Amino acid sequence: MTPSFFANRSNLLDTIRAVAVTMVVLFHVATRYPATDLDIVAQQFLRYGFLGVDIFYPLSGFLITRFLLSHTEKGSIRAFFLRRVFRIIPLYVVAVTIFFIASKVTHYEEDALERIWATYLFLTGWFAFFTGPDSVPYTITWSLSVEEFAYVLFGLSAWLLRRSFPAILVFFAIAPFVLRIWLYAQGYENIYYFPLARLDSIATGGLVALLIRRVPHLWAILAALLGVSALIGHGQGPVASAALFTTVTMATCMTIAACETILRGLRGRVFDWAAQVGLYSYFIYLFHFFVLYALFMVADRLGLGLPPFWIMGLLCMAGTFAAAYVSFTWFEAPLMAFGRKLEARTRGQGLMAEGSKP
Repeated sequence: MTPSFFANRSNLLDTIRAVAVTMVVLFHVATRYPATDLDIVAQQFLRYGFLGVDIFYPLSGFLITRFLLSHTEKGSIRAFFLRRVFRIIPLYVVAVTIFFIASKVTHYEEDALERIWATYLFLTGWFAFFTGPDSVPYTITWSLSVEEFAYVLFGLSAWLLRRSFPAILVFFAIAPFVLRIWLYAQGYENIYYFPLARLDSIATGGLVALLIRRVPHLWAILAALLGVSALIGHGQGPVASAALFTTVTMATCMTIAACETILRGLRGRVFDWAAQVGLYSYFIYLFHFFVLYALFMVADRLGLGLPPFWIMGLLCMAGTFAAAYVSFTWFEAPLMAFGRKLEARTRGQGLMAEGSKP
């Protein structure tokens, strides 16, 4: 892929992705250990690492909204969906298929395989909420249910209701939070997975994209909102429970705004390295569980007992990163490049059609 393909990527935003996916990986490693066997840092990953998923949401909302706002010509929505399709679906289908085969071989979550069709259709989050996370296989794909639902919803909104798009973002930045409060008050379980109750994070990221060039010192305003959200989250009751994810959203949005304004010119090898992890974060998220399972299986077969947490965490990250490099070079990037060619072709045909009109 040509350097121009990555011209609009931000090392700082990719670093946010790297932090998020590292939190998720180390969380899943930590769940394999008794809490008493973990040091104080590892215990924090066990306690809060799952929130790495919530960092992805506002970042996705920021990036997709920035694209939708900056591409107003005809065919831009087609380009938006083409890019999402070629970036997400092929690797996702491969990952779910590998899970299906591995489950048949190892009998892991085999009882839930009858609903593998729901996983293929990005419905994991819906089933996890209504029938429980154990009712659908490959449960970590629940987060893709949220993102794909948001892509379709916001993409169609920008196409059909472009003038009302900012108002739609405001609505979805508020309504899911209210819905979460109601669900917690009613005693519902598994709210964490429910796509309708998680859209506020993505919509808030979209609002940051909308306001970042219009509101001076937006990061400071978001920092104040972060403080309010964190204060509410320390309380008790449904509102405090609903505010947990909002706190992560505000922290991420504040960081995004800072990266896009006051930190934009920041450079360094640490960010360059972390950006590579962020570039491969989609693969790492989908496939790290396979690598982790294989590592523990090998350790068990060799009679090594339970290896130290940090060694397993490092091996899991390194192994998945190496596989991600191969996948991106030979599979993902060529597909993305093909999607861009198809996008350019359809755009060119659209221009020709416009020019042929009397």
